[in-house]
Formats: sequence, structure tokens, C-alpha cells
Amino acid sequence: MANKIDKTLLNTLTVLARKEKKGKEFSRRVRVKGKVVKKGLTKKGNIKLIVQKGEDKYGFVIIKSHKERYALAEKLTKGSLVYAEGINKFRTIICTKLKKISRIDESEQTSLI
Repeated sequence: MANKIDKTLLNTLTVLARKEKKGKEFSRRVRVKGKVVKKGLTKKGNIKLIVQKGEDKYGFVIIKSHKERYALAEKLTKGSLVYAEGINKFRTIICTKLKKISRIDESEQTSLI
């Protein structure tokens, strides 16, 4: 008789592992609401934005292949208020979400426990 293993437990564990991996990936993302301090181009034609939040500065790279984000980044000027989200890769932050905002609210999440 061939060695048969019940796949239901294995499939359940696979689904749980994927969810955990996705959760960890989401928590590693950098999220910043701040002011554009500097805007420039990289050697390959991508846009590099320096966003300042308080005393901290974050460098975001908007890749040319992301058409909507790239178009928005081209229109931004120095001093614009933005919300940027990205993933740390290769000593820089690759932008995954970019929005122009009208004001920055300094709200923070607090624990009620």
C-alpha cells in the first residue's frame, strides 16, 4: 500500500503560513505623511523624492514602470504634502503608494489596555 497522507492539515497550514507572511510583509512597510523636501531623477530616469516628517527624512524611489505614481510624482513640487508608502529594498525605499494630501494630522494609534 502506498504511503498516503491526509492533505487537509497540510493545506490548512499552507494557508496559515501565507497569511502570516503577508502580515509580516505589511508590517515592514514604511508609511510617511510629510513634506517633499527634494525631488530629483536617478540615472535610469526614475524619480527620487525626499520626504521629511518632523526631523526624519525618507528617500522614496518612484519607478518609471508604475505609470500613475510616476505621473503624480512628476507633478509634485518642493513643499507639497504627501502620503508615501514603500518597501525597503537595496538601501532605498521603493514607493508602493503615493497620494497628495491637503494637510497632515498628527494622530497616532494608542493602546487602550
